[in-house]
Amino acid sequence: MIHLKDSEVKFIKHKDEALLINLRQVINEFFPNDSSYYSSLSNEDYRLIVHEAQEAINEKDFTRIICLDLQKEILSYIKEESFLIQSNLYLRAVRSVSTQDTESINWHRESFYGPNMEKSINIWTPIENIDKDNTLNFIPESQQIPDDEIKIQQEDDLITRKGSTGNKIGFLYAPKKIIGGVDLNSKAPMVVPYHSSSIFPGNLIHGAGRNNASKIRFSVDFRIMPLSAYDPSKSKQIHLASGKSYFEPL
Repeated sequence: MIHLKDSEVKFIKHKDEALLINLRQVINEFFPNDSSYYSSLSNEDYRLIVHEAQEAINEKDFTRIICLDLQKEILSYIKEESFLIQSNLYLRAVRSVSTQDTESINWHRESFYGPNMEKSINIWTPIENIDKDNTLNFIPESQQIPDDEIKIQQEDDLITRKGSTGNKIGFLYAPKKIIGGVDLNSKAPMVVPYHSSSIFPGNLIHGAGRNNASKIRFSVDFRIMPLSAYDPSKSKQIHLASGKSYFEPL
């Protein structure tokens, strides 16, 4: 386990090295062509493919597989005896920014998009074609910034509609843009070692994982919730993409 001082980001190596191999096999079933083919697709046609691949990954219950593989380290991180897991993970299949500037989620923290989500923990697993130049970025120590010190501006997205395919694969229909209170120039790349996942607080500001390479950048992510932090009167109850409970027992 690698601890990045003061950032609360940890990298955890997977015990089962077949895990990422199996994930790639599922993804390759839906992405058999060269990246240039997918670059030529419209946003909607491309997002339909990503959604189909995401559904296949979730049918194989990879959220649970990842958490069971990393369970000991996760429990050590949250310093608790149990946690809940998000019922469906998101597949991030980010095309080159030369194709569309609509491929990645901008700077955010989980409390922007759900009650009680400031207590959630993110798990991000790079799968393929990720390097220091196109990886997820984060603002070190930003989990310590109170929400009321961050200035945000919310606007309807021009492409993604509520309940659309894009929304179901994690794109936001009314994204909140950080316009003050955070030094976004202090960003750091989240360079995760191969066969590892990163774990970090939901309130660590992260995002802006633009892909400047020619190949599609694949990763998956989901949230967990320490059992003591879960409040059914506040926490998200339904996962939009699946219609299942948002959090469920491991």
